[in-house]
Amino acid sequence: MLIKTEGIKKIYEMGKVKVLALRGIDIQIENGEYVAITGPSGSGKSTLMHILGCLDTPTQGKYFLEGEEVSTLNKKKLAAIRNCKIGFVFQTFNLLPHINILKNVELPLLYSGLSRRKRREIAEKTLTEVGLGDRLNHKPSELSGGQRQRVAIARALVNNPNVILADEPTGNLDSTAGSNILSIFEELHKSGHTIIMVTHEQYLAKRASRTIMLKDGNIVK
Repeated sequence: MLIKTEGIKKIYEMGKVKVLALRGIDIQIENGEYVAITGPSGSGKSTLMHILGCLDTPTQGKYFLEGEEVSTLNKKKLAAIRNCKIGFVFQTFNLLPHINILKNVELPLLYSGLSRRKRREIAEKTLTEVGLGDRLNHKPSELSGGQRQRVAIARALVNNPNVILADEPTGNLDSTAGSNILSIFEELHKSGHTIIMVTHEQYLAKRASRTIMLKDGNIVK
């Protein structure tokens, strides 16, 4: 079992008002699955993704990643897990604009203990795998939206993570570029990667092998 949650609740306090974003989430995700987490705005899907990605911790409940309970770890240990075990692909790409894409993809490897030459070699190979081997020295601003998302995917893959978390990965792309990105995810899934995609679009969710639908902080499907 790669991921398991038990009774995950998340409460946000806004002054005197308490907002219950997640109301007791129980999920299990196996190695190699392609899962879509979907639901309308305010359903809790982004909150759940932040917890699964170790970007946030639950108010109540337990989260196990590869059998280790990570819901009680401190920020330093959570950061180490994010760097080694989780690859992120965001709607807004989150690339550093002042450095080329090769250096962007190298960033997660800086704390790996690898030599500079080896880091560059891995980053170059990963960019080539997503079709950008001829653009290594380009900066993000010199690429199209679809190409920038490919860079983000390469950066997510470079540490060979246990799971790839994609948050609305086609939200800023036109239909052609979005379809190409989804094809990359499908190829990654076929090669054995575990992918969790958060989306409010049902047609995107249908591309996954399994869908978890949230509404008002609960699993409804």
